[in-house]
Amino acid sequence: MKNQIIRQTALLMFVLTVPAVAWAAPEGLTCTNYISVIAESGLVIDEYNADELRAPASMIKMILMLMVVEGLEDGRWTLDTEIAVSSDVEGIGGTQVYLKAGQTWPLEPLMKGIAIASANDAAAAVAEGLWGSREEYLKAANARARELGMLDTVVNSPHGLPPDEGQESDVTTARDMAILARACIEKPEIMAWVGLDEIKFQPGVEAKSNTNKLLAMVPGCDGLKTGYTRAAGFCLAATAVRDGIRIITVVMGCPKLSDRFISAQALLEDGFAQTRRVRLLAKGDAIEPELRVRNSKVPGVIPKAADDIWVIARVSDFENMEYVPNYPATLHAPMTAGEEIGTLQVELAGHPIAEVPVLVPEDLEVPGWRWKLTHGVVERLRGSGVQYGG
Repeated sequence: MKNQIIRQTALLMFVLTVPAVAWAAPEGLTCTNYISVIAESGLVIDEYNADELRAPASMIKMILMLMVVEGLEDGRWTLDTEIAVSSDVEGIGGTQVYLKAGQTWPLEPLMKGIAIASANDAAAAVAEGLWGSREEYLKAANARARELGMLDTVVNSPHGLPPDEGQESDVTTARDMAILARACIEKPEIMAWVGLDEIKFQPGVEAKSNTNKLLAMVPGCDGLKTGYTRAAGFCLAATAVRDGIRIITVVMGCPKLSDRFISAQALLEDGFAQTRRVRLLAKGDAIEPELRVRNSKVPGVIPKAADDIWVIARVSDFENMEYVPNYPATLHAPMTAGEEIGTLQVELAGHPIAEVPVLVPEDLEVPGWRWKLTHGVVERLRGSGVQYGG
């Protein structure tokens, strides 16, 4: 698990280190902070004030959704786990599904209430029910944020509501929300929840529509999470996928409800216009230069790619990519065809964005003593300048 976290952190933090080159942003953006990234690698397409500290409002619920699904994967609870509703949860304020103290609810409908309706009472109930208390949940959420590389985020609530007297507000950045969104899209359960159009939470109560109106506005949009408080403004973390390219956009500090959707839509459309998915290498392609082979009849071989290398990037980035070999320049027989000798990485601005295993193209056998004797004599004659043969 630890190595998995390290690898995931390295992948997610790539979005922190490769800023977009300045360019003309789409017209009509009224939000104070935004960022667009390629989901696969974290490459930044565009950003503005992406590292300014802001309140995330209900977008902070994404870390609750992530941690709940990770707990499902680890077997710590199931979607049928019963969650008790405390008196602190009832009437918590803001958007609700109107839970009552003393009720118990299965985890699954509560998670749908969080993902679709942005229910604050459901978020508080899940945090208390699964972690034992609000305080224990916050400890776990902040630890997970650190593991993800969200270095400017402090989680002070499970729901994102304005703090009560004596409490601190949640704090984050657009960049950190993009990191969190990248983790969330890897979880099919989360994407299934956030992509639903509506939820009818209780009998006799009107169905609640998904707060993310981009689901109906942008082709390929299938998530993620809205947010609003007076301090945060209107916020949105959105994602869409087209032709194998997934883009994540985060907008914060938008002055009107419609602005967050208009701005996010413009950034997503511009992101798709700027990016391409290109196959740089095909499976079996030779990878120059030739490698020397010791202790073999074959003096050298050209290794080959074990698989295709597909890269998603802005069109302007492809000319700046470099191949970096991570395998020895000299091989030693015996080796078999198809044996892996290392990897070839594709890097942009010194950061890896793709890699492929590199294979031995043919069997490299150790020669017998007769060949070694003859070969050794010939090599010595060559080195001495003596003419031989013919």
